[in-house]
Amino acid sequence: MKEAPLHCLEPQRLKALEEYKILDTKAEDSFDELTQLASEICEAPISLISLVDPDRQWFKSTVGLDAESTPRSIAFCSHAILQDDIFEITNALHDERFHDNPLVTGAPNIRFYAGAPLKTPDDLPIGTLCVISDQPKKLTEHQKKALFILAKQVVTQLELRKKTQTLEQTSKYKTDFLSNISHEIRTPLNAIVGFCELLQENSETYLNNDKAREYVQNIDHSGHHLLSIINSVLDLSKIEAGKMELNTSKFKVDKLLQQIVGILSPKANQKHITITVDSDKVSESEVCLDRNKLSQVLINLLGNAVKFTPEHKSIAIECETINNHLNISISDEGIGIRQDELSEIFDKYKQVGNNSSEGTGLGLSISKGLVELMSGQIELTSKSNVGTKVSISLPYTLACPAQVELNNTNITLSDMNVLVVEDNPINQKLISEMLNSLDVSVSILDNGEDALLLKNFSDYDVVLMDINLPGADGITVTEQLKQQGVTCPVIALTADVFVDNEKRSLFNDYLTKPVSKRQLQAALTPYLNK
Repeated sequence: MKEAPLHCLEPQRLKALEEYKILDTKAEDSFDELTQLASEICEAPISLISLVDPDRQWFKSTVGLDAESTPRSIAFCSHAILQDDIFEITNALHDERFHDNPLVTGAPNIRFYAGAPLKTPDDLPIGTLCVISDQPKKLTEHQKKALFILAKQVVTQLELRKKTQTLEQTSKYKTDFLSNISHEIRTPLNAIVGFCELLQENSETYLNNDKAREYVQNIDHSGHHLLSIINSVLDLSKIEAGKMELNTSKFKVDKLLQQIVGILSPKANQKHITITVDSDKVSESEVCLDRNKLSQVLINLLGNAVKFTPEHKSIAIECETINNHLNISISDEGIGIRQDELSEIFDKYKQVGNNSSEGTGLGLSISKGLVELMSGQIELTSKSNVGTKVSISLPYTLACPAQVELNNTNITLSDMNVLVVEDNPINQKLISEMLNSLDVSVSILDNGEDALLLKNFSDYDVVLMDINLPGADGITVTEQLKQQGVTCPVIALTADVFVDNEKRSLFNDYLTKPVSKRQLQAALTPYLNK
């Protein structure tokens, strides 16, 4: 038996093999189908995808052989990777290199072998696609050509697999980056928006002149605008990752439209734009949809209409329900969109025309994603210098899961005791002020370890738990509290928006910063007097 010499580019070859991260992985259909096809075309009972590492040949896929690997020193494939073409042995007993090879003298009793090298795009052979028989034979030219083509397909699958892994890793890096950026921005933004809310609620006490009130309103508006930009980027990421979820509730369509128009009216009034709403056909109609996501879509669409409509023009909103579908259209007399740009209108980051107005270029892309998430359709028609019409159609139901809603903002929480576990001093102050204004008794801990040492959780009605705590994070603390038998409800209060559903399920509720006083009140109310 003659052992094959090392390849002349052995270090580079091994490095290329390592980069595929394929060794010792589970079977995959895309490779198994190729070995099956090779076996059938070449009329050989055994077919292998063999990858040659420093010590062995490892089989990514096998047909007709119950083995994972063999030593490299006795591998036929060690010889095959030295060839540019098909390496064929018609009868191993008559070949001095193999006649006394253990794979010939014993199982699987190789007589015939043909292997096509698996060459990377850099022409480095990392293994073979081979066919084997215990009977002498010879491939036809047609079979050789087919085996060579199938070997190329194996490499194509390896390249696709590597690119997929790279994309998945890049996606993870992006998610981690967005999560960190979101947390770092939301944490101070929670204080900015929250303290603005408290100031405006008590404007007569703290804001004793119109100019001060105007300044606070400007800060509040800018804070919410920054939040909307952050949310847009995060929403797009969630939609792309398939992690956006629906939360349906029953609501009146005409009331929702009134609220949306109310939000955009100040900007429209500045430009003397008239907004008309024809909602007679849905007056008092209730539908079951994701209200928040529909609101986001409508704010995006109406916001665009206001942004791109010149002064003293008009915008018309029409709404109707037909066959359990909610149909809403928004038509404006704006600058319109050129026909050659319509095909790109829903592309992410794309802002058509030469417009440099504020925004991320994500609004329409996110709107399309949200509408499709709700199993609906969105269409846009436009004519340059005439106007644009955007229409959405959403299927709805009449029955919704039971909802806990806060309809009475005057509910008193004066009997409640709340433990807040939060490390940021400014957010500690903000949450305390908000809860105190709701007559809630508050205790503060600035780390999770102290929470785990508490023995008197029965003194508290609710725990508000930050997730990104130093040391033991909020998820770990909550898990350990439950293991200790603590039954006190735990509500996550965090700037981390990328927590998966399994971890979210640890908590009784989940609030994302920045959080308003009304949101706190709504979250705490279900646990009043329990």
